[in-house]
Amino acid sequence: MISFQFSRLTEDLSAVLTTLHERRNSLAPINRLPLDVLCLIPTHLTSLPDRLRVTFVCRHWRSIFVQHAALWSQLYLDGITNLLLVRTLLERAKGAPLDITVDYYKSTFRDLTLLTPSGRQIRSLELKKPSSYEVQDLSTAISGPLPLLHTLEIDLEKYLDGYGSLVTPVLPLFEGAVNLKNFVLNLYHLPSLPRFTFPNLTTLTFSTNVHEFPVSQLLDFLEASSALQQIRMDITTDRFREDVPPERVIVLSDVKTFSLETATDGPGHKITTHVSCPFANTVELTHMLGSGGGEVPEDAYPPSISWHTITRQYARGAVERVVLEMTIDDYIDCSITFRSSDGAILKLRYFHGTTTEYPDTEMSLGRSLPVVFSQALRTIRDHPLLSSIKHLYIKGGGIVIHDLGVATEGVGRLLGSMGPLESLTLDSCDLRPYLDAFLDTPLFPEAIQPTSFPPIKEFAIIHPMHSSREELYGLAIVEFARSQEARGIRIERLKFFFTGVPSLLMDELVAFVDAVECCDKTL
Repeated sequence: MISFQFSRLTEDLSAVLTTLHERRNSLAPINRLPLDVLCLIPTHLTSLPDRLRVTFVCRHWRSIFVQHAALWSQLYLDGITNLLLVRTLLERAKGAPLDITVDYYKSTFRDLTLLTPSGRQIRSLELKKPSSYEVQDLSTAISGPLPLLHTLEIDLEKYLDGYGSLVTPVLPLFEGAVNLKNFVLNLYHLPSLPRFTFPNLTTLTFSTNVHEFPVSQLLDFLEASSALQQIRMDITTDRFREDVPPERVIVLSDVKTFSLETATDGPGHKITTHVSCPFANTVELTHMLGSGGGEVPEDAYPPSISWHTITRQYARGAVERVVLEMTIDDYIDCSITFRSSDGAILKLRYFHGTTTEYPDTEMSLGRSLPVVFSQALRTIRDHPLLSSIKHLYIKGGGIVIHDLGVATEGVGRLLGSMGPLESLTLDSCDLRPYLDAFLDTPLFPEAIQPTSFPPIKEFAIIHPMHSSREELYGLAIVEFARSQEARGIRIERLKFFFTGVPSLLMDELVAFVDAVECCDKTL
């Protein structure tokens, strides 16, 4: 009897002490924070183990944090994930939206039935390196309505069952995700876009590496996703299977950003002739030719027919500004940016790596550069609205052009095709192709004439590449200004953005230019 009473007294005393401890803890400043503020503490802990640890700090914290469902809504699952932990997290998450990552890289998470009751809660789903069968198994496990699923990312394993393709499923994959907005799909070999249908999709990021790319599959997917607003595609292929009639065009009126990068020996720009994004703010088309790619193809930029189609389907408003930029390292990177009066941008980019045929980088690129430069100038010249261009900016990347004949002819044909310019800017350029016509003895007298230059209000030269005849080219600038005035189109402003401009040159220019400025800073 005494022993029982002592035990009962001990329990009562322990309960009292616990209550006193809890009361004391509740008076601590950190525990007097509002609950919504206190719950912010574990949200700054990125790892699940750290979030679990904070539940053992004290009873007050545990009671608050365990009941805060959003803290347990991020699940990372792989083949060694503790199933009891998964059940615990799902119980704590209650009805909160779930963000789930399933990593198949090392081993497969097999107890997918744990996720079946929670399909309606899944907000984002990321699948890392699954096989095609594992994608289908997960889709089957959470079949049914997926009303909250907002983001789906699938990075398919490369060398498993069908070389990273998706075998034909019994049912469409994740068909319950009718509200899906963001879809990221990375496939190898055969594309599998037809396996998915998301009518309310707004953002697509798609990449694939295929031997032969069927254009029809891509167009079918885009046509079924008419709500798209952002599209980014990276397609590496040996060739495009042109399995669609030329007249087929998919109109995506909601698209604001469209980006297509193709790595192929054939033309990738043909895809864009089948897609119209008339209200896009930014369109970027990139043609990659990596190491071992060989000679510059004739269609490094879209040929005239395709180019006219592209400008009609992607551009709106008059084109007022063109920027041509060239960079050279162990590659050539040449981009042309067209900016319309309403701010819309259309950018063409060609990337040319070194070749195995010419292991000497300088020799290989020296041979390729004039061809790329000439094609870029031709592409600008072929723009249907060339006469509306008011500003031309050419950034040469500090490149000295070896084949001056090709470059000079291209410059002459471009300038001879343009209407009056508000400004012409040559930044880090080799000036010889532009000023050859104004030398006493031109190197290529038939390639460019003084009359090739349109009327120019403002002419700027930024950090030019000097040659062994730089004095002659200084005099050529004076002759250029003189020829403009002789034609009754006097230059209003000529700007030099580099040091060491001879004062004699400045004095001579004053007679032909309204204002001459010299500054050692870049625009």
